[in-house]
Amino acid sequence: MVDAVSMATQLAAWEVYPFETRAQTQLSELSGKRSALSSVNSALGSFDSALSSLSGYNKSVVKNSASSSDEDFLSATAGAKAQAGNYQIFVEQLAQHHQLATQLPAGTSQDSFVPATGDLTLDLNGESFTIDLEAADSEGQGELSYLDLVTAINNDPDNSGVSASLVISNGEIQMLFSGDETGAENTVSISSTTADTVFDTAMNSNNMKVLLKNQDAIAWLGGEDTGLKLQDSSNELEEVFSGVDITLTKAHTSGEVGETLIIDADQEGTADVMKGLVDKYNKVISTIDKYSANGNDDGETRGALASDPTTRAITNSLRGVFQQTFDGVTMSELGFEFSRDGSLSFDGDTFEEFQSTSTTDIEELFRGEDMFLSQLQGKLDVYHDSSSGTIKNQIESIDLQKERANDKLESLDRKYENYYARYLKQYTSLTTLQTQMDNISSMFTQY
Repeated sequence: MVDAVSMATQLAAWEVYPFETRAQTQLSELSGKRSALSSVNSALGSFDSALSSLSGYNKSVVKNSASSSDEDFLSATAGAKAQAGNYQIFVEQLAQHHQLATQLPAGTSQDSFVPATGDLTLDLNGESFTIDLEAADSEGQGELSYLDLVTAINNDPDNSGVSASLVISNGEIQMLFSGDETGAENTVSISSTTADTVFDTAMNSNNMKVLLKNQDAIAWLGGEDTGLKLQDSSNELEEVFSGVDITLTKAHTSGEVGETLIIDADQEGTADVMKGLVDKYNKVISTIDKYSANGNDDGETRGALASDPTTRAITNSLRGVFQQTFDGVTMSELGFEFSRDGSLSFDGDTFEEFQSTSTTDIEELFRGEDMFLSQLQGKLDVYHDSSSGTIKNQIESIDLQKERANDKLESLDRKYENYYARYLKQYTSLTTLQTQMDNISSMFTQY
């Protein structure tokens, strides 16, 4: 007896088998290629980050070091343009904020009320803002506490840089006012106009105690009072020397010897930068090699991108930049060399020798307009750009092909069901006919 379900299942499967196999094979190949392209794109992303860390604002390729004999007093950073030197610096005074304190009447607490009407005006270096005491009472009950007043001052959208706070000292509450900016110019001035004489007197900066005097930072390059005077409103002294920023943290006592600041080339730091760039480049190349292998009889697997011209173009494009000449200087003169397998290496000794014997501005050679890093970035963007890069476009194309292949498989599922229904009907009819013939044959056998 023919099994109709079994026959229908087998015949329907054979009908769609070659088409399903072809679609599954296509999906597998597309998935492999997409994964490979994503890995290459990820490696390019790491290389892109390395380039950005060198070409971005306030970045540098050439590293210099700055060391202080005592960083409790001062520290420094040296940029690419810093020149080697040995300096003595005496810190006379640090830049300070202006800070005032006013003693509030005895018995006052943070919940005590200020006058219900009037203005409190605060000023920092000529820029003032005014607190309307009546408007600051958001609930309109004529009850604005000192704590509410502090909040109103600090949160005022027109606040020009004055902070207020309440402090308890010896059981009495005081109100503090601090300028946000350091420097001699940044004076805090306060006045009030209310019907309350006690409040107006307390809120007059002329009557307040000076906790910190607003002053500039002063340091001497050389000896105290005899060297070159360095003065700034901030303790961050920028570009004291070309490419050198100094941070002052503690003042010397008069008569003390200042600190020694040494600026020098950081050969190891520069070499680390170059090696980091080389490592990211080699990661790109090794990833490309992994997925573009042709395969061989020795067991090497054929890569998913073996027939894709993009990876070869990436390799040639990036390598070409390393083989260019910039301002008459080749990258091999700086220590960059390719090996036979296409990997890149960096020789720190070669770079150090070039740096010590050449007058070439290495920073400009790397970071200048249309120079080395700019050229590399331009080539990289062709393939890695997040909006129009070649690899992005390829991945999107693969996703569309995968979508069509999946649609084809869904169509084959429907065809399978149609084939199955047709064969099941045919073999069910055949089984019924066979059963009828067997019954007729059995009737003749009885006679």
